[in-house]
Amino acid sequence: MLGGIFPIHEGVSNLLNRTYVDEFTCTGLQVRMLANALSMIYTIEQINNSTLLQGIKLGYEIYDSCSNALKAVQATLRLLPEILAINNSSQCNGTEVIPSVKAVIGEVFSENSIAIGRILSSYFIPQISGASSADILGSEERYASFMRTIPRDYYQTKAIMDLIKTFGWNWIGIIISDDEYGHSALDLLGSLFKNNGICTAFSRTIPSSATHRSLQNRLNNVISDVKTSTAEVVISFANGPVMAELFKEVIRQNVSKTWIASEGWIDSNIVASVEDIQKVGTIFGFGFANGLIPGIEDYLKNPFPFNDGATNEFLDEYKKVHFGCTEEYRAYLNCLNSNSTSCSVPLLEVDKSPLACKGEDVPLQNDDFFLHDLDIAYSTALAVTAIAQALRNIVCRNGTCDKELQVSPRKLLAELKKNKFTYNGESFNFNSSGEILRNYNLHNWHFTNNFVKKVTVGQYDTVHQIIKINQSLLVWNNVNSSIPFSNCTKTCKPGYFKKHSFISCCYDCIACANNTYSPMPDMTECYRCPDNQWASNGSSKCENKTFRYLEWDDPFAITLLTFASFGIVVLLLIGILFVKNSNTSTVKAAGGNYAYLLMASLLFSSASILLFLGKPNDLICQIRQPLYGISFTVTVNCILIKSILILIAFESARKGKRIGNFTRQRSVIVVAVLTGVQIVICVVWLIMKSPSSVTDNTIPQFIIVNCDEGSYIAFGIILGYTGLLALTCFLLAYKGRKLPEKYNEARCITFSMLVYMFVWILFIPVYKNSRGVYLPAVQIVAILASVYGVIGCHLLPACYVILSKPTDIATTRSSTIQFFTAKIRNFSITRYNSTVPKSPC
Repeated sequence: MLGGIFPIHEGVSNLLNRTYVDEFTCTGLQVRMLANALSMIYTIEQINNSTLLQGIKLGYEIYDSCSNALKAVQATLRLLPEILAINNSSQCNGTEVIPSVKAVIGEVFSENSIAIGRILSSYFIPQISGASSADILGSEERYASFMRTIPRDYYQTKAIMDLIKTFGWNWIGIIISDDEYGHSALDLLGSLFKNNGICTAFSRTIPSSATHRSLQNRLNNVISDVKTSTAEVVISFANGPVMAELFKEVIRQNVSKTWIASEGWIDSNIVASVEDIQKVGTIFGFGFANGLIPGIEDYLKNPFPFNDGATNEFLDEYKKVHFGCTEEYRAYLNCLNSNSTSCSVPLLEVDKSPLACKGEDVPLQNDDFFLHDLDIAYSTALAVTAIAQALRNIVCRNGTCDKELQVSPRKLLAELKKNKFTYNGESFNFNSSGEILRNYNLHNWHFTNNFVKKVTVGQYDTVHQIIKINQSLLVWNNVNSSIPFSNCTKTCKPGYFKKHSFISCCYDCIACANNTYSPMPDMTECYRCPDNQWASNGSSKCENKTFRYLEWDDPFAITLLTFASFGIVVLLLIGILFVKNSNTSTVKAAGGNYAYLLMASLLFSSASILLFLGKPNDLICQIRQPLYGISFTVTVNCILIKSILILIAFESARKGKRIGNFTRQRSVIVVAVLTGVQIVICVVWLIMKSPSSVTDNTIPQFIIVNCDEGSYIAFGIILGYTGLLALTCFLLAYKGRKLPEKYNEARCITFSMLVYMFVWILFIPVYKNSRGVYLPAVQIVAILASVYGVIGCHLLPACYVILSKPTDIATTRSSTIQFFTAKIRNFSITRYNSTVPKSPC
């Protein structure tokens, strides 16, 4: 009796929530694995029908592992009831147990073979796998009875490494299943890569089962790494169902790479049936070089009849899956009948026969679907043949076989290891590691009209470890239809530097950051540019920075200059007008000599704007703020004196008292003292911490040249002092707001001071939060607003009066205060219209 354990289903759906320990619900029939089991049955029947074991018939007992290690262990224990019985017995006397199952064929997946291998090796029961290739299974100490009809993964990884070297790649990504098969391959690849100058761009694990509950999240993480990696070539050691799920997500995220497949999925129809599989890029990989199994095609076309009423529940399920008509598949057929070009077969229906949904009585003969998945069947046939011929060597002598001879598993194992056997005219033997060194075929997937054709384009000789590739047959499914570039040690051009990874042979080319450069290829660092130079990202040299400041030809500067020039011209014209009419009552009412001082100070304030334009130096920085501060302080002082005179005159007229000479004589001293205070503040500022020109190198490409005010406290004191004087003017003018209706000087002063205070209060936060070239423009605007406020409220109303009364008779040389007093008294007593026109202020 031979036992068989195959992953006929792709997973267990109730692994964690099953009611009973042995109640597994298996899902996803795998036709490829069913064909493998049928190959075992067929080979046994062929042996039984031959003269190999005269008078002895081989039996078989086959279990489905459902691609799960727990289920595989359960199946193993069911194959060996004698061992379970002796272990449960209290009368064990050390007698060797001879189970009815002499050897086990399977498993396919290395993870499952490892799980059952420990049990079988404990009792020296031969286990022969036709697909488990993990290197760890070659350990005789751990898996003494494990054998395989294929080479171990070392040869496959060596073939992959030689393939990579053939195309000159050395920057490779690796994806493995999270099991012993994947981790063993990763270790082998790491060792081979290290010794051959090949670097691993990334290595990621994915679940070994397509039904794993965290599969989607882990796939998304892996694909994210694949997308961001510069490696164009990705090696994958995993099984078909999991790779199908991976590729569906790869297609959804529009990722295209060159994929090197392991033997675990290179021949998988499940992967080939994924919709739009051609979008993943180029696929090629190594599969075992299989020979022919004589007669199996005819057998697999009609495997359904059984003698003596025997049944095969796997074939019954296959009939249901393959020929059964489902609503999804019927909809697919309807889509085809509608001549639509966008019909896609549902993934669960890829195993459907073209005869499905064609009628109730579907003929089961000549069904060739099994013939598409015979990659492991040949390995299984070799395993059965090896056991049969080993048994013959034990029980048969001189053409006669002893039916009664009890063959122990240990004796069969010893015979298998030393025996050479033949199959279909070819000789085979297990080497000291219990494996058969068969060659690999290199397959390349060709995509034509959503159909995958697996073309053999090369071969790897495991004995001599030589790879041969017919590159004329290779199809590169990429944009350029050419060999992709996947190197980690590419030359870094000037403007980049090498950033070594944790693997010494690899580095990335990183662009030099802003203000750094690398003048030569393959530099290990970037040099910083001098402060007066700059470089953009990825530069090979530095460029001189451009000095930036508020230039004279800047459109905004021209606009400000225009306003300043216009103000200066207006002041000069007003001055000329005042000089020509100096003896008129209007000029005297405007302040007399103080009006000329006010206009002069406004001219200096306007002229100070010129110092805020152009490239500043230390001298300009030291002059411009004091010049404006002192000149406009004089302006405000003149207005302050005027406010005092108006208020005194009004009070004198109202009370009928004569005004003394004290205010008139002392007003000049008041102006001088108040202005002197501002001068002292400026001198102290210049002595203690004077302004200077500074450069700002923090902006790429430019050096911003501005004035550093030295002490912003002193700067604030200058502005604050002028503001205090303006506030005093405002309060005095406000107190005189009840002057006669036709005398509006106090109202003009009130309005002009409000304008000044509003402008400079707004100036503070704007100036504080401004940077760069246009910082001086903020103060220019404030200065212009202040100057124009004084011109508009104090000088233009007087001009209006002068121009509208050209025949005004010159007054006597009485003082200004006396003139104000007489005028106000006249308004307060007579209340009739004056001959002097009303001021427009």
